[in-house]
Amino acid sequence: MDGSEIIYSRNLGERHEQEIVLEKDDELLRQLFVFIDAVPAEMRYTVRLAGRASRAEIGIAYLGREQDTTEMNVTILHEANETYARVTAKAALFDDSRFIFRGMLDIGPEAKGADSYLLAKGLMVSPRARAEIYPYLEIQTDEVKASHGSSVGRIDERALFYLQSRGIAKADAEKIILSAYFRDVARDMPVEYREKFFQQTD
Repeated sequence: MDGSEIIYSRNLGERHEQEIVLEKDDELLRQLFVFIDAVPAEMRYTVRLAGRASRAEIGIAYLGREQDTTEMNVTILHEANETYARVTAKAALFDDSRFIFRGMLDIGPEAKGADSYLLAKGLMVSPRARAEIYPYLEIQTDEVKASHGSSVGRIDERALFYLQSRGIAKADAEKIILSAYFRDVARDMPVEYREKFFQQTD
């Protein structure tokens, strides 16, 4: 996702709704949403791939703290031939935070040759945190590639134990694990924001 436009949650307001239409052939959209500090209660985000071979690559990095609660709905509409989409959403949840994610990949009848994939994960650092992930597929034509992956879990205790056995403090071990967890979506952040994002895990 090199060269992504980076969008920070503090600029989205309490509720954010957006629809983007890629009308031109071969048009490309790359966006990375970074959720730290102030986060919206609700986000509805839709991308319509209306131009032939248009492409969308969307990343979401979410860090929930205290009482943060966000319900997020992401929809990718494939409306033309040979369109391409990749959505990667990852959340790490501390304290009493909650993250609800619904992702829809909708491949329309005119979208032969479409290639679409959604990956959504929730990592609950606190026992009180909650993550809910609901991926959906709707396919209305053949000769397409479409799939999704999702998971909700907690920090790997074995990895945590191993790092601590090497003399690393628990807080630092958690930070190492979280840095690896977010690596694929966080690499596009400017260094100063990437450092701030991972400082939030302390």
